[in-house]
Amino acid sequence: MKKDEKKLVGTLAHFMVSDLDLAEFTAFLHSMRDSLPTIRTDLAQFAANWQDREEFFFLRNEDLWNDFEQLTRRNPDLGVALIDGNKIDSIASFYEEINAVYMSSESWKIGSLDGFDDLLYGGFGTFKDATSHAIVWKDIDHSSASLGIETTLAYYQGKLGARSPFNQTHFQKKIEELKAGQGETYFDIVAEIIRSHHKITWIYKGHPHHQSVYL
Repeated sequence: MKKDEKKLVGTLAHFMVSDLDLAEFTAFLHSMRDSLPTIRTDLAQFAANWQDREEFFFLRNEDLWNDFEQLTRRNPDLGVALIDGNKIDSIASFYEEINAVYMSSESWKIGSLDGFDDLLYGGFGTFKDATSHAIVWKDIDHSSASLGIETTLAYYQGKLGARSPFNQTHFQKKIEELKAGQGETYFDIVAEIIRSHHKITWIYKGHPHHQSVYL
């Protein structure tokens, strides 16, 4: 991998998930031209394609996100997993998005928190051989709300029942904690899993706070 490519992509990712500042973004794209001898053609082409666009193209522009997605998909060695938070409206759609991003090359899919945790350790999926990678999560507020208290209560209540094989006492306690405003939502648990994997850089709106992101 050429010099500083992960730094450049990490900084691009910060712009992708944040409220885009046209002047700062354009200045950064122009600065990438100074790195042409040291970066791959796809990165240079991305910068060239977007540095002279008009302002209205940048505001919540899906084309920009799609171009960035194509860049990272064509270059998996950059180690960037793009999560579109607007596609996550439920627990089921969370796993649909995760499987689309991570498991397209596998003949099976994940569908549980334990499976998600295992995925991030590596050994299978898109980044199975990577020593580190980044999760870039666009529109994370939408995901957080969709996997919030109501969704989590329904998930726990689904574990209860006379014939349920799950620990009834455990899940009843989880329900009581949530209703008391003390428990974790499904999204909180997902976030906790991601943060527990130190080889992963998690980039979303507001975090990290600095635009220069080393992956």
